[in-house]
Parts: sequence; structure tokens; C-alpha cells
Amino acid sequence: MISSRICPHTGIANYFITSDPLLAVGSVTESTTPSHFDWRCYLDDPVAGTAPDIRIAENALRRAITLRHQAQQAPHPHK
Repeated sequence: MISSRICPHTGIANYFITSDPLLAVGSVTESTTPSHFDWRCYLDDPVAGTAPDIRIAENALRRAITLRHQAQQAPHPHK
């Protein structure tokens, strides 16, 4: 499960997963470009993007977190 909390000092929305509720795995911030929002996923191979709407940014971030978290949980084949 993915949860979010807004930092009262910075206004940044930080995202957390149940298995590690104290370490942010992603964030959404208002961009310096008017009416745009930047999202960042910090798991494994970090990925980021920009969206014209906060809901779109949040959905993109949630997808990135879910995909990377699933990849971390998948068994790795031995070579």
C-alpha cells in the first residue's frame, strides 16, 4: 500500500510504502513552470516526470513505485 504525507515545512508530498513507512520512496512538487507538477520515484533506478495536473503526477508516481517495488520483490534467477 502507498501512503502520502505533505511536509508542513516544504509543502512537498512525500510517498511511502507499507514495508518501510519512514523512508520516502517518491515525491510530488509544484514545478517552477506554472501549473506543472514534478514527480520523482527513488526506488532502484530512479525515474521522474512532469505532469500538467497533480492527479496525473500522483498516478504516474504510484505506477512507478508499484512497478519498481514489484521488481524488487520478484525472485531473481541464478546465472
